[in-house]
Amino acid sequence: MVRSFTDRMFSGVCGGLGAALRLDAWIVRGVWAVLTVLSSGLFAVTYATLWWLTPQESLIARRRRFPTIMALLLIALTAAAWWARDNGQLQTAAGVDLTLPGVALFLSAIFFLRQLGGRA
Repeated sequence: MVRSFTDRMFSGVCGGLGAALRLDAWIVRGVWAVLTVLSSGLFAVTYATLWWLTPQESLIARRRRFPTIMALLLIALTAAAWWARDNGQLQTAAGVDLTLPGVALFLSAIFFLRQLGGRA
């Protein structure tokens, strides 16, 4: 998967995901917008993460692609975190929400792996 250079509204993530899944990019954008609102922004964080991880489509040079299965896994992980948060499973015994620290830890791990030279 690559971020689309031609079918983009913001960064090309939904255009690239639509091309990889053989769906219209507008359907992906609509579903993504609805999920972002319903999940109180968790899917916006996933969008930003995919924007950061997925290389831009190049018309000249051939670049290494981000595996589509990894993008789908990240989306499934976001949905699982959303479900767990709504069911109260991401809270401490004192009632403190652990969603934001969990997202920060996940993004830190991705940043660390990228700094090691590998593509997360």
